[in-house]
Amino acid sequence: MIILNEDTYASLANITVLLKRSEASQMISYLEELLLNNKQNKHFHLNNENYSKEITLALYDYPEDIEGFAQEIIDHVLSVAG
Repeated sequence: MIILNEDTYASLANITVLLKRSEASQMISYLEELLLNNKQNKHFHLNNENYSKEITLALYDYPEDIEGFAQEIIDHVLSVAG
């Protein structure tokens, strides 16, 4: 698991996520789609109601699925894969 601050690409070890039921339902739907659809670099953006907060959801399996990510993300994948 890799958790990144998208503004700084700093790696985070622990987070707390509080979701409304509608947001949790949408997250489940996105995760199911990611598991069923094996397209490389497929991702979803889960936003709150006014789009002021966002969680980007993506799957990765090193080394097969890291092409197409931003270089900062690839660097984090490589650092944990070693």
